[in-house]
Amino acid sequence: MTTALLLVSLAERLSQANVIIGIVLCAIGIAIAILARRIACAARKTSNVPNDDTIMVTTKVIGLIFIVVALVVMIIQ
Repeated sequence: MTTALLLVSLAERLSQANVIIGIVLCAIGIAIAILARRIACAARKTSNVPNDDTIMVTTKVIGLIFIVVALVVMIIQ
């Protein structure tokens, strides 16, 4: 398996559909994780949300799940 990854050039690897899907999912997951506080503020309709707010924690977990799924999708050939 490692020799197959070494033989494939970077351009060929980045042009595969599963890698493109993985990059898009990873970007969505990072955006969700970064914007979790703003999403929680909008949902609670307040300007200040504590760090242990359930909506913020749930949103960050969803973002991290997107990132993990993206990594799995990119590994699968």
